[in-house]
Amino acid sequence: MKIILSDKPLTGCAFAEDVQVKRTSLKALSAFDGSQEVVAIAGSRAMAQKAVVMDLPGLKLYQLTSAGFDGVPCEAFREKGVDVANAGSVYSAPIAETVVFGLLYMAKRLHPNPNNRRLKLQRHYAQITELAGKKILIMGAGNIGTAIASRLQGFEAQIDGYDPFCPEKPEYGKMIRSREQLKQGLREYDYIISTLPANRETEDFINSELFDCMKNTAVIVNVGRKAVFNEKDFYQALKSKRIGGAVLDMFEKLPNPITNPFRRLSNVVVLPGVSAISQEVNARLKAHMYRNLQACLNGDAIQNVINKKV
Repeated sequence: MKIILSDKPLTGCAFAEDVQVKRTSLKALSAFDGSQEVVAIAGSRAMAQKAVVMDLPGLKLYQLTSAGFDGVPCEAFREKGVDVANAGSVYSAPIAETVVFGLLYMAKRLHPNPNNRRLKLQRHYAQITELAGKKILIMGAGNIGTAIASRLQGFEAQIDGYDPFCPEKPEYGKMIRSREQLKQGLREYDYIISTLPANRETEDFINSELFDCMKNTAVIVNVGRKAVFNEKDFYQALKSKRIGGAVLDMFEKLPNPITNPFRRLSNVVVLPGVSAISQEVNARLKAHMYRNLQACLNGDAIQNVINKKV
């Protein structure tokens, strides 16, 4: 008997008769320590940290249910001969749509609009802008960044990317490759979108040095990891109006506490951390997991493996 462990339901997925799918959780995972029958696990990053230190001699695949893999012990899994795959582009569409919503929300000046509190309408004629003709920089040109760029093409904006690793892509006008190039070019951009992951290279990457290179009307949209920003520098840049504003969807704690100081800034829109959520995502994630789990069982190529030896 082969066992697949999953913290997500795989109902309706047809596996061979000698394969058993069992629901599990971070807390319940320990019950399978020492099992030779477990061949694949589908779960969270936290579960991956626990699974890597367990005795699972038959394990061949750890399928992440997230696109991000910060904190996942990829190297340790590779040393055990276990492939780690992420969710690929499963979440790209809803995140990209949230970014477009955030850009339009700020451009149309909906965030300071008092119409829900006052009887007299205020239209902010002098402040409303268009996305057409604006310059947009997407930091992180992977699946999510490219999905954002693709959706922004119809707004007739100039869309560039920052990514030291991704190849040239038709969705971007130009690609910035280094921090020095970034510092020299940031003042061009009206909107800066971060989809960057959290790792040693990106921690506190966006700090006062970069904020000082931006125009004072620049708006930042963050759907990447919060750790990419130096929080103190970011807060001060927004509070002092050194930059124009921000739309924020990623925080350390979710739900985001009402005491978060960014909520008190008039030029900030705090979203509830749902950019990656949609009804359609659930179906895509299940289909992606099923393809990879079947590939593991059949000895076929697994999609989106993130710990291949370079």
